Amino acid sequence: MNLSISGLYNKLYEYFGETGWWPAETRDEVVIGAILTQNTSWSNVEKALFEMKRNGVRTLEDIASLPVEQLATYIRSSGFYNQKSRRLHNLATKILEKYGKLDFMSVESMTDLENFLLPINGIGQETMDSVLLYALDKPAFAVDKYTIRIFGRTGIIDDPTLYSVKNAVNKDLGNDVPMLKNFHGMLVYLAKDFCKTKPKCDECPVRNDCAYYKANRK
Repeated sequence: MNLSISGLYNKLYEYFGETGWWPAETRDEVVIGAILTQNTSWSNVEKALFEMKRNGVRTLEDIASLPVEQLATYIRSSGFYNQKSRRLHNLATKILEKYGKLDFMSVESMTDLENFLLPINGIGQETMDSVLLYALDKPAFAVDKYTIRIFGRTGIIDDPTLYSVKNAVNKDLGNDVPMLKNFHGMLVYLAKDFCKTKPKCDECPVRNDCAYYKANRK
């Protein structure tokens, strides 16, 4: 019998507990981090956030009032910094123009928020779901390459895709926002510590229920 999503959640919770993911001090910082983390590691994002804060850039208002060329110098460590500076500036400007602040944005419906965010340049499904879940407290599960890797290896979903994983998680875990947040965080830690590109299966806390481990153990 394959491991279920709720079964995976429970096993990960026994090992990791509450992760406190996403690591951010404010809603604004979540939105900023969601753009910065595109195509890079979180350690590089942390360096960029530190440099932004060191130069007094902490909010969407700060970003919208800053020339994109100057912003780019602060986020060099995140890679693709010219592109990301334009995306950040554009996103911050559009949010401020329509909502004024993220607190006001958070009371909108999921459908309205999706219709607003997805057409914005640089906002794909993963980035949008991260903003919805972690900045706006909406039940939108954020699926990244780690999640797809883990679901495929464990055998929860054969040939998993972003949408098949999203649908399965929302069906199994429902709209429990704290649970969805922590599940994503635990999957990040599992992928970083154990389910790497070259996995460390012998140390993995879910190895006994993992199809990949069972098929490859000696």
